Amino acid sequence: MAMTRLSLATLLLASTVAGCAGAPPVAPTSAPRMAAYFDCVRERGGIAISAHRAQSGEDQPENSLQAIEATGRAIPGAILEMDAALTRDGVLVMMHDDSLDRTTTGRGLVADRTLAEVKAARLRAPDGTLTGAAPPTLDEALAAAGRVGAIASIDLKPSSEAATVALARQVVDQVRRSGAADRVILITYSAEAARAVSAMAPEMMISAGLDDVAGLEGLNPAQILAWTGTREARPALWRALGARDVEVQFGTLGGSDRSWDRVYAADGDVSEYRALFDQGVTVIATDTPLAVKGVLGAELTAAQGCRR
Repeated sequence: MAMTRLSLATLLLASTVAGCAGAPPVAPTSAPRMAAYFDCVRERGGIAISAHRAQSGEDQPENSLQAIEATGRAIPGAILEMDAALTRDGVLVMMHDDSLDRTTTGRGLVADRTLAEVKAARLRAPDGTLTGAAPPTLDEALAAAGRVGAIASIDLKPSSEAATVALARQVVDQVRRSGAADRVILITYSAEAARAVSAMAPEMMISAGLDDVAGLEGLNPAQILAWTGTREARPALWRALGARDVEVQFGTLGGSDRSWDRVYAADGDVSEYRALFDQGVTVIATDTPLAVKGVLGAELTAAQGCRR
């Protein structure tokens, strides 16, 4: 029998809270272990750099162990944004696209391929270099991030509500099996999704897309990193979130020539990254993490005084 499509929060609560289906999630009062780390970074005047798809060089394939290890070594305390997808036989592998075609020698949808078939593919770097490496599993990626002291930021890409809940549950379960809950951020794109994933994984940090402070309703602010987009600086919002002890993220990344990474680099002077920090940004998500490090090296050093 076909199910009526429920809201993301309702789907989650129906499976976790007996007798409370449809009720709004209640924000937990405790904080993830990593919350104190981000509070410390903000309070010490530090910065955290989030590397898009874990890359810091064009010779590194997206979401690869090579990228994870190289970026983690190059940027102390790096946040490595990564994308998880589920194979036909139920294993989480690191892949941005729905298909293998663009970044590997494989073909077809990840969801139609077994783990063995995905592992038979070889990763291709943005500069065209064909490597001998296969796409890693989420477990392998988490282990690699741990070896270099990095934070794994796992993107729960927008999909249908039911599919998003299912993917989130698979990711949360694997993170727990890998013992990585205190060095993982789960990326969501709406307040509703953030509430659902927060209830599912109260011990993990959540990246929540927020346009105003009111979006924190029903959330535990200590658990939240506020994603404030890629389009324009919003210092008033950033100050308001900071006043609630919520760390601010801003993205300079993007494939367009109008991404801030490319705009800043056009004249050879990327000092604009400092203006973002000065206006209240704690996490800069970028396609060019080494450029951000070059501008905000002292602030990156300040963040190293914070323990995780």
